[in-house]
Amino acid sequence: MPIARKILLDRSDRLQRMPVPPDDLVRLAARLRKRGVEVIDLSRLSHAASDHSDSIDNALAADGWQSASFDERAHLRELIAAWYRKRFEVILDPELEITLVPNTILALHFLTLSFVNPGEMVLLPDPGLPYQRGAVALCNAGVMPYNLLERNDYLPSFAMLDTGLVGRIPMMVLGYPHNPTGASADLATLTESVAFARRHNILIAYDAAFTFATSGAYRPRTFLEARGAQSVGVEMASIGANFGVPGLALTAVCGNREAISAAAFLAEAAQALPTRQSVAIAEVLFERAEQHLAHRTDALAHARTVLTETAVALRWKPRSSPTSPFLWVAVDAAVGSRAFCRRLLRRAGILCAPGTDFGERGEGFVRMVLPETRRTVDEVAQRLASHARLYQKRLSRRRMGQRARRSEGKDAV
Repeated sequence: MPIARKILLDRSDRLQRMPVPPDDLVRLAARLRKRGVEVIDLSRLSHAASDHSDSIDNALAADGWQSASFDERAHLRELIAAWYRKRFEVILDPELEITLVPNTILALHFLTLSFVNPGEMVLLPDPGLPYQRGAVALCNAGVMPYNLLERNDYLPSFAMLDTGLVGRIPMMVLGYPHNPTGASADLATLTESVAFARRHNILIAYDAAFTFATSGAYRPRTFLEARGAQSVGVEMASIGANFGVPGLALTAVCGNREAISAAAFLAEAAQALPTRQSVAIAEVLFERAEQHLAHRTDALAHARTVLTETAVALRWKPRSSPTSPFLWVAVDAAVGSRAFCRRLLRRAGILCAPGTDFGERGEGFVRMVLPETRRTVDEVAQRLASHARLYQKRLSRRRMGQRARRSEGKDAV
């Protein structure tokens, strides 16, 4: 009989380059729950309260796990085109300038596969979302980070990018209101991004996860409002994130016809199509969009006010846009952001995302998702205030000196 021999499997280089966010906080939260601690998870987006939940429940109960038909997707594309025309005064051809994919990760993956060759570089923001690096790595492309700085309101400096580009850069990722900082981009900045893309022949992939809602006179700008935007880029609008239904697997990719055609081709080839259920839920959301978004905006406004006041009282420096569902908080702590989040979880039972999960420029910050129920908001504020002396306890001078010496040693090496 032949000898049974175990084969040796070496992971590919592209898989080795995938970012792997540490899961120590998630595992710690799981252990605390087993001990009976009621952990409040502010590290991920939660479902928004809805005044038409019955319609969504009916769609969820429907037998719709198979892929949506062409006609069903075509009808939703028409609804999305009508929404862009009404909200942003942007005219889109629903057949040629809109395609539907299950999520923004796949959308970025398809765009990278279509227009970035192995070894070429993609401009990605720092801080930014980890999945962006993953989509680029899986396509054998490289990452050229561009820094978003607090002193510049977390907006890109196109003048610095003009002088710093090396080699061919076929694609750039943008996204405002920005995740995780909550920064907003005005029309002048978006117009400048279009001019930059034209100068360097770059496709812009714009992450529009929080552009649908309004708050009083404030309305987030969409990339497609900028003059000439459809000639240089596409907008990836997550329907779930915009409406506060993060589990909804549906993203609308809108804009440049050539990019839309390529993404649609790959989606069809991979059978990565939205389900009948997700399309049905999206139809309900768009048909009652104004009502749903207003309801959600009110809930977020209350949470933002309460938690901002709590953060300021704790001598933190919070920031957020009027429609983004989270706070970006500069914490006054003698430890790093991950260690601070671990201490906050252990002492107060609140799980937040450390800024380092979003890149090197996130050190010293924490992203805190805004709860959308008043009971949870009040509970978070009460815990933050009651346990502050425990999780904000500073290091002793001796320990701070030891940490400084270790840091100096690493720098010397």
